[in-house]
Amino acid sequence: MVNTPSSQDFKGGDTVQMVKAAECLRAMGVDVEISCDATPDGTGFDLAHVFNLRTIAQTREQIYHLKRQGLKVALSPIYLDTSIPLWGNRIVRNIFGVERPEHDMAPLLNRFAARDLTVKQAKGPPIGPFTPNRLSPDYDDEQREILVHVDYLMPNSLLEMNALVKTLRVTGKPFTVVPYGADPKVFLDPKPDAFVEKHGLREFVLQVGRIEVSKNQVMLCEALRSSGLQLVLIGHSLQTDYLSWCKRVGPKNMVVISHLPPEELASAYAAARVHALPSWIETCGLVTMEAALAGCSVVCSIAGNELEYYRDYPYYCDPANTESIGQAVTQAYENFEKDEARREGLRKLILEEYTWQRAAERTMEGYERMLASKS
Repeated sequence: MVNTPSSQDFKGGDTVQMVKAAECLRAMGVDVEISCDATPDGTGFDLAHVFNLRTIAQTREQIYHLKRQGLKVALSPIYLDTSIPLWGNRIVRNIFGVERPEHDMAPLLNRFAARDLTVKQAKGPPIGPFTPNRLSPDYDDEQREILVHVDYLMPNSLLEMNALVKTLRVTGKPFTVVPYGADPKVFLDPKPDAFVEKHGLREFVLQVGRIEVSKNQVMLCEALRSSGLQLVLIGHSLQTDYLSWCKRVGPKNMVVISHLPPEELASAYAAARVHALPSWIETCGLVTMEAALAGCSVVCSIAGNELEYYRDYPYYCDPANTESIGQAVTQAYENFEKDEARREGLRKLILEEYTWQRAAERTMEGYERMLASKS
């Protein structure tokens, strides 16, 4: 299993998936080694499983190196069309990167919600809500070229595979959908006591994840500023300016806690009432899955692929619309008692379809199909 050297610092969902899949596959009798080397040594292996198409330069060199060694290569692309996320990220930076009076902020947020804002660039076309926004002019071509050298695809959802087909014109490439998962041993029905005792917080709105523009905490902060709801953010912040924006516009009683280990995080979920993730970039939002197992009502974004995973169980919001975010969170919070059956339905769905063991079984199915096929 191969991930990029930078993955050790970033530690995103692709890294979690790789590590958890390796653990489960080893228990199934598969000899699995993990490499984050720029030129991984594939000597003696039947196949290589590479993660993340977004890190183009690093991933390309790793795949080319593995193919030169004669290995079949499977790829978990973790792919998302960047059009909407890139637009949303740039607009958020432009709106919140300057401290503005309320009478200037409100019209901008209204135009953001109406998809009526674009960003001019010194070089390249304007970034808008309906344009194919890319990090570089050759972005799609470079990803498409990498995929030519991949033998098998393991997208995390059918929506992801559909995006590969529609955006990168991937055809004739065999694939198996391998969903993300959660660990019931850690996150199913934890106790809130440890978190409550340490922090004195319960019955709050929670968002877990790196505090950064793509996770969109600042729009959640703005949406809940005058709601009277307690907001808690848990996660590392590598973007200190962004964290300062969140603190500036968020509720007065907002609490920010750094990264927590899994057992403490499970207790935090149990102490919360609602978990909200109005993100721009989620395949499914691993933290949403964990929060749901722990008993939270959950709010998801319409920007990613969460709908395929969670169906009609969450409350959904538009990440560009503070009114939509606020309404979804408030409804989830106020309807908590009567939504017991809704939460239980989501937990049952996750336990049946989205555990790491189930993901490993699907991964193994893909490996067997790949090895049985002709080059």
